[in-house]
Amino acid sequence: MRGVVRVDPDFEAEYPDGDATSTEAYATLARVGVACMQELERLVAAHADLPMPAFTVLAVLDGAGGPLTPSQIGERALVASATMTATLDLLERRDWVRRSPNPDDRRSTFVEITADGRATADRLLPAIRTVEREALSALTESERRRLTGTLGKVLERLAAIAVEPPQPPRGRRLRPPRLDS
Repeated sequence: MRGVVRVDPDFEAEYPDGDATSTEAYATLARVGVACMQELERLVAAHADLPMPAFTVLAVLDGAGGPLTPSQIGERALVASATMTATLDLLERRDWVRRSPNPDDRRSTFVEITADGRATADRLLPAIRTVEREALSALTESERRRLTGTLGKVLERLAAIAVEPPQPPRGRRLRPPRLDS
């Protein structure tokens, strides 16, 4: 299930405008990302009974060094503003964060981590670092650095694509006989 994705040998005949290595790399990268997140979600759910986005918010607040607005948290944690209120409500019910009025903007609040929230972060963040280290232990330090650089290039290209308007579907597919039934 979690192995490297390989396309069929007739891929380039089926998709003459495609590239087999791009499809294999992209699909494998997506599979790796899902597997990484699933393992962190499993750890956080088992030891904090918390969804991963909520723990990410807690970790952002732990590393902030001071209160943040919900918008700032959302930008750093990549949590949609639509779910931020519910996420903060959950963390506040557990006494892991505290909200207070923003003295500079009456429409806004500040959120800060509490001592109990910090204790939870102190317990789980080292466990997450251990999972990361174990997951990448098959690579040398040099390979990990190269991987990070390569992934950075992919992220830069995806960021450039994301600001472009969506393109109409294009490219050709020549349905192979093996798919006709």
